[in-house]
Amino acid sequence: DVSFRLSGADPRSYGMFIKDLRNALPFREKVYNIPLLLPSVSGAGRYLLMHLYNYDGKTITVAVDVTNVYIMGYLADTTSYFFNEPAAELASQYVFRDARRKITLPYSGNYERLQIAAGKPREKIPIGLPALDSAISTLLHYDSTAAAGALLALIQTTAEAARFKYIEQQIQERAYRDEVPSLATISLENSWSGLSKQIQLAQGNNGIFRTPIVLVDNKGNRVQITNVTSKVVTSNIQLLLNTRNIAEGDNGDVSTTHGFSSY
Repeated sequence: DVSFRLSGADPRSYGMFIKDLRNALPFREKVYNIPLLLPSVSGAGRYLLMHLYNYDGKTITVAVDVTNVYIMGYLADTTSYFFNEPAAELASQYVFRDARRKITLPYSGNYERLQIAAGKPREKIPIGLPALDSAISTLLHYDSTAAAGALLALIQTTAEAARFKYIEQQIQERAYRDEVPSLATISLENSWSGLSKQIQLAQGNNGIFRTPIVLVDNKGNRVQITNVTSKVVTSNIQLLLNTRNIAEGDNGDVSTTHGFSSY
């Protein structure tokens, strides 16, 4: 299990939490020095529990699939909540079994569905540690529309920051005030699966991507990533999604391929 308390949190304690989260994800090998997540894990070992405490010390526990860092659901008080998708339904057989009641959220966990439910794209939803506090507080009481926006903030502050050093740093800069995500953040989120795939394929191709990945940099310019010497590969991406979990045609540039299961 990993934990993070917002009371007294600062960029350093948040960085320690993200490091703990990365370290809790099992891998057998590294590709270009980046941990390659496992293709599959059976049973309860597939899920990592993340305990998050708001500024008042109230807590929710979030279940994370260790093979892809997707959030499956969460426990608030004695109620468990799971996304409406097969992977989360499976997770519910292993986590939060003691909950008095279980609610299936009226959407799956992919970005597109969550944005529709929240009524706004994540480009318009501020993120940062104060937003994580609000997200936890929102998720303590059931409101499916508010929960969608809260989950968008929570996913980016936890899973996405674990996947990318740049996103972790963006949240550290937002330790005391929220701000909408940068275009570079959104671009990386949408490209995790595509980058993961190309980095793995580059192993048998002299470090060259078979299909270039187009990202938006922090100045808003489109940049083409073509090989493993790129800074995105050498110092930004921290975890790779196993190609066995990447759909055939997925080169990662559309919003549905966010880290989240798009069933």
